[in-house]
Amino acid sequence: MKKFRKVCIGCDQEVKKMTKEHFWPKWLIKHTNMTKHKISWWKGNEVYPLTATIPLCGPCNWALGSELEGPMQQILTDIESGNGISDNEAEIFIRWCWKLEGFSWRLSRPEGNYSDVYNIRDRVLKQLDQIRPRLVLALALVEDPYEGYEFKPMGLCNFNEKNAIVVSGVISEVAFIVLTDDQVGNLPLNFTYYQLNPIRDEMGDAKLFYPKIGFKKFTEAKDLIRYSAQIISLNTDDKI
Repeated sequence: MKKFRKVCIGCDQEVKKMTKEHFWPKWLIKHTNMTKHKISWWKGNEVYPLTATIPLCGPCNWALGSELEGPMQQILTDIESGNGISDNEAEIFIRWCWKLEGFSWRLSRPEGNYSDVYNIRDRVLKQLDQIRPRLVLALALVEDPYEGYEFKPMGLCNFNEKNAIVVSGVISEVAFIVLTDDQVGNLPLNFTYYQLNPIRDEMGDAKLFYPKIGFKKFTEAKDLIRYSAQIISLNTDDKI
């Protein structure tokens, strides 16, 4: 983490004054009741999620928070309430996942080159290029996310070597995998999935995607996602 004392993880710019961004947003920590329960963090340390922060410059912190976190909070609520999500909301969900994946990758490889084309902020906030119609969001609701505990899950399930596309995990009552259309055949049958439209427009605000219950228990979801998402990630890496 030493490198990022002066270099923003989001835009790779040197700045004099950093802000602290929660890796897991405050709203999600509260939503899952994880405030008083520790998570695995940097170098395997167990910490409370509100102390798991990363250094971001002010502009990155504001942009990522305003454009992703507010909308994503409502999207998660709608999914869990059975209200469904729209094409444009599915895109926001994917972008939010890419943010988490990007931060995880940079933290694990501080000297690595995230991309020759974009930094994390540009990756998750700029208009999607020709890849948009190939992006797929697979979701499955978890019937019992608690499994006897007083909190709900909040974690990622795969790590990418090369691609910055595949992201998977379980947050609250929702299991998810972000992938491309050529990998749909590797999805477990537990998931229903939605493929983004070629372009983002006003028609994309209509609720079209209604995820179904795919798992009874959180551990069932976690174990299957780890196995399936790793295969999908390796296949995607091979094509880069």
